[in-house]
Amino acid sequence: MMASPLISIDSAKCKICYACVRVCPVNAIQVKANQEVPVVIHDRCIGCGSCVVVCAPDAISYRDGTREVKELLASDEKVAAIVAPSISGEFDDITDYRKFVRMIRELGFDYVNEVSFGVDMVAGKYRELFTNFLGRYYITTNCPPVVSLIEKFHPELIDNLAPIVSPMIATAQLARQLYGPSTKVVYIGPCM
Repeated sequence: MMASPLISIDSAKCKICYACVRVCPVNAIQVKANQEVPVVIHDRCIGCGSCVVVCAPDAISYRDGTREVKELLASDEKVAAIVAPSISGEFDDITDYRKFVRMIRELGFDYVNEVSFGVDMVAGKYRELFTNFLGRYYITTNCPPVVSLIEKFHPELIDNLAPIVSPMIATAQLARQLYGPSTKVVYIGPCM
């Protein structure tokens, strides 16, 4: 099954202000001849979300995995939620992290882990990398849009990407080690 595009523009909502065209750092949104509404050039998109933020009429949306997650939760599969620490900023009235865990488990998740565990694991790897510094500079791989930017537009820097997985991936790997390799993992956080 082919995944839907990461970014979509709803032509019925678009007010043709071109704010998205101007803000895209890699020119992945363009106006084509004979078309008023901008189009996303998916091969260029790095998934930074800048266009979504500036689109006043909410004509730009990103891929929504809600349906797939609901199907997973309704299945017999074991499902782990890995949650970004930033979730607490969305619920400033909740000060006890255990309440977040309860809320997420009530949705049907079998397991809940915070991505900060992955941050700790990855930090140790970065410490090793920088302790053994041999004159080579590295770019962290924590942010998928940065990695995508380098892969698509600056391939000469690929060797400078730190050979370390992101905290999200480290946490997903940990979840599969703890709960079994067939465990499905859902990331809940601000990254697209």
